[in-house]
Amino acid sequence: MTFEEFFKKKRIDLDALEKGDPILFSEFKTHYNQMGEKSFDHTKKYWFNKVRRQYQLAAEIKSERPKIENQLAEQTVTEALIEDSAPSQAPKLGFVPKFRAANIPKPAVEEKPGTTEPAKDTPSETPAENKPQQPYKPRFNMKTVPPKPPEV
Repeated sequence: MTFEEFFKKKRIDLDALEKGDPILFSEFKTHYNQMGEKSFDHTKKYWFNKVRRQYQLAAEIKSERPKIENQLAEQTVTEALIEDSAPSQAPKLGFVPKFRAANIPKPAVEEKPGTTEPAKDTPSETPAENKPQQPYKPRFNMKTVPPKPPEV
C-alpha cells in the first residue's frame, strides 16, 4: 500500500495537509517510507484523529450500478445469483433438543366423547409408581474398607 492510498484509507486529504503543515507532511512521508504501513499506523495512530478533523478528505460520491449493454449476459448473471442464494428446502424453525429425556412421561392424549376405546398412546402405569419409596441408602459400604493394621 502506498503512502497516498494509506491516507486515503484514513480519510485524510494529503494535498491539504501538505499545504497546511508541510513539516508534518514531510515527517509522515519519511517515517512511512522507513517503517512501512503497519508500524507507521501503530506509532502514529494518535495523530490521525486530529489530522483527520483538520484535513478531512471529501466523501466520495458512489455512482449507481453501471448499465450493461448486453442484456442477455446481465440476465444470466442475475439468474445465477438468484439460484445460488435461494435454498432448496425451507429451513426448519423452532427448537429441537439434541437428546430426548427418558424419564419424562409422555403427555396424555384426550379422548373424544363419542369413542369408548381407550387411547392407544396413553402410557400405562410405570413400575416406579407401583413401588413404595425407600429411604436413602448411601453407596459407601464399610465392608469394602480394609481393616487397619494393629498398632505395635
